Amino acid sequence: MGTRYEDQPVEQWAGPESLDPTPVWKQYVLVALLLFVGLAAVVAVSVMALAPTFVTPPALVPGDRLVLATSDIPAVNAPPKRIGSPIVDDAHSFYLIQPASGTVLAMRATWRPRASEPECRVIGATPIGFTAVDCPVVAPAEAAVFDKRGAPFNTSAVRGLDQYLVSVSGDRVIVNLSRIIESSERTSGPVPTGIPQPQTQQP
Repeated sequence: MGTRYEDQPVEQWAGPESLDPTPVWKQYVLVALLLFVGLAAVVAVSVMALAPTFVTPPALVPGDRLVLATSDIPAVNAPPKRIGSPIVDDAHSFYLIQPASGTVLAMRATWRPRASEPECRVIGATPIGFTAVDCPVVAPAEAAVFDKRGAPFNTSAVRGLDQYLVSVSGDRVIVNLSRIIESSERTSGPVPTGIPQPQTQQP
């Protein structure tokens, strides 16, 4: 025969408080708290996304996004403009350039021939485009040269220049310093010859 509930010892019976439901007001407080947290998260994300639209350039906003004015963009085929201290630190400095109408690029001011090799300084005030200097692994007489889009221009440049992601919105240029477009190492292919070696210049 089965055991009935009333046959169990009294000390094992559940007390009357176990039958009481959770007070309704506590449920309302919990739901309201969850809604508030969700709304606060949405507002925070929205403010971060819209930050570039209401700051005064130049300004660095959350997400490592640098906001510049479109007036900072050099004219087509004009020498690149270096953006560095005090706007950004040396590790994030770059050159803003417009190699063609409507094409705005942000070339990093440092370059590594290969991932395992030390960084070189990049200068952008050359007729060709860019030149890497102070490279321990590249002979001074064979400076690595790049065109205005950061592509290798001679055999000393085994890979192109890395870039930051750039977007232009209205009167603002947004450079995402957390998004690096890395250039791949060149494996083959001819490069132009007879290129004049630019003089080393200070940025």
